[in-house]
Amino acid sequence: MEKGDLFLVGLQQISSNLSKKELEDMKFLCKMKIGKRKLNEIEQGIELFSCLMQQNLLSVNNTDFLISMLKSLKRDDLIQELSNRVENSSSPGERLDPKVEAQLEIAFHTLCDHVGRDWRSLARKLGISQTDIERITYAYPRDLKEQLSQSLLLWKKSSNKEANVSTIQKALRDCNMNLTADILEEKLDGMLL
Repeated sequence: MEKGDLFLVGLQQISSNLSKKELEDMKFLCKMKIGKRKLNEIEQGIELFSCLMQQNLLSVNNTDFLISMLKSLKRDDLIQELSNRVENSSSPGERLDPKVEAQLEIAFHTLCDHVGRDWRSLARKLGISQTDIERITYAYPRDLKEQLSQSLLLWKKSSNKEANVSTIQKALRDCNMNLTADILEEKLDGMLL
């Protein structure tokens, strides 16, 4: 399935999981974006999403407005559903080399054990947007390891074949996380023996 198709499936799933009241609340939040007559005609979430897409307020690459509405409804589960649909769309041709995959797995475990509260600066160095960092923080408010883990997975998916350990090591050094970079280097050297 292509990324756009997965996105539409995600929207359909969200629509089917919205209560009547939640849909009304979302329609209220769209009052300044969609005309009153059109809002009154909407009876399902999928219809609202179609209107937002027509207004260029929702697309596969722009889910910010929808995420903000779901946040106001406190529906983290639906935010996660949408994220999973959009992010898990890499095709089999974009798979990483098994050796690189194994190195990244070691790197991810090492980072989750040693980075802690400074994970956001590392995520920024890896090119993760502030919006994605906030979304991850919101989805996992009390779990630093999971926040870092999700940000690393997002980086890996967005980087496709360019994802490698040397990029992580450079980002660590740029963030003055030299001890973690050294620990990672030792673990990787141990893997080669």
